[in-house]
Amino acid sequence: MREIVEVDKSGRITIPKSLRKELAIGARTKFILAKTSQGLLLLQKLETMEIAQKLEEELSGKNIDGIVKQVRKEIRAKIKTSYQDLLT
Repeated sequence: MREIVEVDKSGRITIPKSLRKELAIGARTKFILAKTSQGLLLLQKLETMEIAQKLEEELSGKNIDGIVKQVRKEIRAKIKTSYQDLLT
């Protein structure tokens, strides 16, 4: 399905009602917006429940606190090397 939509003065577009209904898009639905090298804009609905389920499966039995601690350590190291001026 292709529709012509218009950008309003605030930079918003309206997704046609038929698509919103078909794709179960409501207020506060999240999307990923990506620009391709050919100049196309792609809009993909972010399925938060699906992502949460995949994360739960992926992280089952793992030491979450340890993972978080390691990620924070890596972030601090990156900040120290890449953004030294922010630490003064």
